[in-house]
Amino acid sequence: MIKKIIIGTGLSILIFFSISFLTVLFQINPLHYYPKNELYRLDIGFPYAYYSQFWLRGNEIPNSGWNLKHLFYNCLSIWITVTGVYTLIKRKCCV
Repeated sequence: MIKKIIIGTGLSILIFFSISFLTVLFQINPLHYYPKNELYRLDIGFPYAYYSQFWLRGNEIPNSGWNLKHLFYNCLSIWITVTGVYTLIKRKCCV
């Protein structure tokens, strides 16, 4: 059982990094175009954005901020989902 949790944790870390990378890619090359009056914005994280970067009018340096509560929620939800699915698959496969 401990081995399944460790493997599930490793898989959930890889999936978390993959989802975060995909959100960055979709923000860099969006499927929709931003309105002309809206300045560029970068939000990383799914389902909750845990990092935001944005420009204010007149600033040359981007403003950014972390939301650690959303980061924790994302990590926890992905860990529960991936580890749960992994243990269910292993239980049904090996029984």
